[in-house]
Amino acid sequence: MEQLEVTWWRAAKIWWSLVWRGMFYVSVITFSLGIIIGLLAAALGLTEYIRPYAEVVGFIVSIPVGIWVVKIVMEKHYADFRIVLMPSLESMLDEKPPDKT
Repeated sequence: MEQLEVTWWRAAKIWWSLVWRGMFYVSVITFSLGIIIGLLAAALGLTEYIRPYAEVVGFIVSIPVGIWVVKIVMEKHYADFRIVLMPSLESMLDEKPPDKT
């Protein structure tokens, strides 16, 4: 498999894919979650106490969403390349042959 050079342009494409998707998905999901938490807090009369907890929930939710965004970007086919994971040479050399039993 031919390996392409990691250029600034290709790095910028990957970076931009991560940034805009991350900002969009995290914003939409945490905004929606914030509305739900806010409505529940208002219904229970806890609006003055809920803010720090809502911020923590938003931060915690952003972690799996961020990982999901990285997965989306890694599966994307760009115009002139795609990201491929390959085993390292060291891991290939460390593999033991399968048992023939």
